Amino acid sequence: MKSLLIVFSIVLLSGCSTIKKYWPRAHDPVLVEHWVTVSIAVDDVDCAAEQRGWDRVVLPAQKLWMLADLREDPQSENLHGLLEHTKKMSKGGSKMFCEIGKNTAKQRLQAARSAWDGLS
Repeated sequence: MKSLLIVFSIVLLSGCSTIKKYWPRAHDPVLVEHWVTVSIAVDDVDCAAEQRGWDRVVLPAQKLWMLADLREDPQSENLHGLLEHTKKMSKGGSKMFCEIGKNTAKQRLQAARSAWDGLS
């Protein structure tokens, strides 16, 4: 019983640092859900088609950036760059331009994911 009191006291005295370690998370499920939605939308872009599908990436990318910005996430700047990139890509271009743009978008998404690894 005495050891339980000691453990409880340590947890109580450490306060916010202990609670913060477990909750809230460094990123939330909603942020991750938006990341997954954008990632799938980028994968669905078909550079061989006439209508490549970049317009279907812009809105999810905007939601992802706005949520990251609202939460003051360090990846907000990267995700804003992703949004601007998707807007630019939605204006059209050659197949090669599309493929390069798709790789760039995937790299930005991977950068955010790497930054979030180990934080959940």
